[in-house]
Amino acid sequence: MARRKRFIIEDILEAAFQIVRKSGIKNLTARAIAQELKSSTMPIYTCVKSMREVEESVVKRAWLVLQDYQGKSWTGDAYIDMGLGYVLFSKEEKFLFKCIHDESYEEINTRYSERNIKINLEKLDNNPMFKNLSKDIAEKVLFHGFLFSHGFASLLNSGMSLNVRSLGSEKSIIELFKEASEFSWNGLKSVIE
Repeated sequence: MARRKRFIIEDILEAAFQIVRKSGIKNLTARAIAQELKSSTMPIYTCVKSMREVEESVVKRAWLVLQDYQGKSWTGDAYIDMGLGYVLFSKEEKFLFKCIHDESYEEINTRYSERNIKINLEKLDNNPMFKNLSKDIAEKVLFHGFLFSHGFASLLNSGMSLNVRSLGSEKSIIELFKEASEFSWNGLKSVIE
């Protein structure tokens, strides 16, 4: 009598995602997944073609988590909320943030990054700040906002800057981000006008 399959691919991918979320993609191995599932490695190798397939699935899911963060209303201003969501994602999901910037997954990260930009631009269609901007200028503004957000997020994620590291609460991060965004936007407006 054949032994019944105990795990399905979704179980394995969920376990992999939780491992990466807790300890990073460098710690994602078949053995680690087996430990998470309280199993041997055999079911993993019968369900997936390769560990690379599992890793790529985790990276794609990390992008979806980022998208959720950027879709939340933190301040009520969609433009600021996107950048703030990116920053808070880097703080609260340190290892997922690192996944979406890992050069080992360059093709996936490039494709999902472009998709993310398109989604974010669509969200800004009704934003008063973007209403009268051409598509080219709107993309440029979004890109400049990303440069600022990425710098902030990277400092927060790495813990290298004392000024950023001292921002312990979500509220203090939101306040600093709003203030810096206002400075940035006022400077950008003077160039656009």
